[in-house]
Amino acid sequence: MATTAGYDGGAPMLEVLDSSYGGIELEAAAAARFDVDVRDARDADGSRIGAGPADGVLVQYGPITGADMDANPSWKVIGRYGVGVDTVDVAAASARSISVVNVPDYCEEEVATHAVALILNAARRISAADSLVHRGGWADWTRLRPIAPLSTATLSLIGVGRIGSEVIRMMRPFVGRIIAHDPYASALDDVELVDLDTALADGDVVSLHCPLTSDTHHLIGADSIARMKPTATLVNVSRGGLVDGAALAAALREGRLAAAALDVLEAEPPTADDPLLSAPNAIITNHLAWYSEASEARLRERLAERCAAVLRGREVPSLVNRAALADRTGSASSTPAPSLEPTASMEHA
Repeated sequence: MATTAGYDGGAPMLEVLDSSYGGIELEAAAAARFDVDVRDARDADGSRIGAGPADGVLVQYGPITGADMDANPSWKVIGRYGVGVDTVDVAAASARSISVVNVPDYCEEEVATHAVALILNAARRISAADSLVHRGGWADWTRLRPIAPLSTATLSLIGVGRIGSEVIRMMRPFVGRIIAHDPYASALDDVELVDLDTALADGDVVSLHCPLTSDTHHLIGADSIARMKPTATLVNVSRGGLVDGAALAAALREGRLAAAALDVLEAEPPTADDPLLSAPNAIITNHLAWYSEASEARLRERLAERCAAVLRGREVPSLVNRAALADRTGSASSTPAPSLEPTASMEHA
């Protein structure tokens, strides 16, 4: 990539269009290493207003469409706070020679730890026991039955990228067997790679670690749940759209699935009538798996630094549309084969 000046001939400018992270000091300091400026283009509640022409944008929640790109012809890079880029029309960006950058390497430990915490919580009925005690039911522990030992359980992962692999490492001492489904995965030590049907049918805990795409939308729906054990627990720390929430709630109510432990939902925040909020044996956390103070700082700094590097003609490790841009320019690409889980949680965040 050639070194570039800004849209106005000066230093390149990145614009923070929307985020919930407060000020932009971390982003500004990271981008300054490449002599790139950062401007805050948010209103008081953190949503985007846009402040004028910029060479690139950083965005957390808001969708970025082809129409947005056409309205901002100076954009050369779009940075997404997090791993998932389903809010960005990547094909439209590629067609306009705009780089799309994410940060797949900022929260592997946090998301894996959260997934393991949810698995252990569900297995030992921690949240249910806590609720029982607070309702005055100290002596009513038999209501928590059955509780099976994890040492006899099969842990089944769908997706074994960085986070899935970390979950395997953490959970190995707890469970008797680990299986995984990921069409892009190579051999894993002491992990049996299986087809999707087997991953669903054999898992006592089925944990999702894959991106949300047109192929994986509602990967877990009524048909998939019917293939799972009625005693199984579903865990999702990736993307809410992987799961048909209404089908999952119905299965929990009807006893066709034992439990669900979720950090993500289809609609966030959920509406008051979301059926999962009233479903039995549903543990729900508020899209928190990605977070620690350290991971937030890594996310903000790495995104700004990488987008600034793109504007200065430098190679970056997380250029989402590298192959498509190479095809447009006719240059060679050494992009590795994708994983079902693109190197981290499907974010989380």
